[in-house]
Amino acid sequence: MKTTSQSKISSAVPRVPVDAQGAEHWRSGAVGESSGCSGEASFVRESVPAPVFDTRATREGLVWLLCCDMYKGVYENAQMAGTDNVGRLQCVLADGKIVPVPGLKEACQTLNALMIRILHESRMSETEFLQAGIYVSRIWHLKPELVSPATLQSLFVGSCLLSHKMNSDNVLSNSWWAQMLGMRTETLNGIEAEILSALKFGTFINAEEFDAVRAVFEQRIATLQPQLDLSK
Repeated sequence: MKTTSQSKISSAVPRVPVDAQGAEHWRSGAVGESSGCSGEASFVRESVPAPVFDTRATREGLVWLLCCDMYKGVYENAQMAGTDNVGRLQCVLADGKIVPVPGLKEACQTLNALMIRILHESRMSETEFLQAGIYVSRIWHLKPELVSPATLQSLFVGSCLLSHKMNSDNVLSNSWWAQMLGMRTETLNGIEAEILSALKFGTFINAEEFDAVRAVFEQRIATLQPQLDLSK
């Protein structure tokens, strides 16, 4: 990895207003054991997305669980450097650069709000969304130095873009995504290239791997309770 990659990704996706609630955490084991494979994606999206979960409540529950699962794990494994002179948390990137990051609760809320917006605007299915989570997990295992509290949002956005491309018959262009996110197309192209490189272009997810992840989240959503104190 180029030494500038992590800091470049960390500032790529602008933050959005937050409006989210609830909590869970990353160590469910649902996504963490994924392994990279080569090939093309095994799921094809229909013209009208067919969601894995059939109500808005479960759809938004899935988004919240996955966002907070990932951020909880990332913050637990991050190298932090205390706070800056205005009280913001600071994170040490793989290249040694120190950057400010939000607290865990704010990070979860921000990512959750952004993902709800992406699902609404792009009409992504929950299948595609879960696959994006698997891609992030693979990156974490293949190139853990690329994943941090400062980079997770951009990596997840780029993984959503990639998952959509792997599944959709009517692909939304990178320029459409960039306009929707309020960023430069060239920046988004760079994030996508970084993700593909980290995955070693291993975008294939077999049915067994996907079904295992889906089953865990279906069960968790069915019994969804606030089990994580994000203030810690």
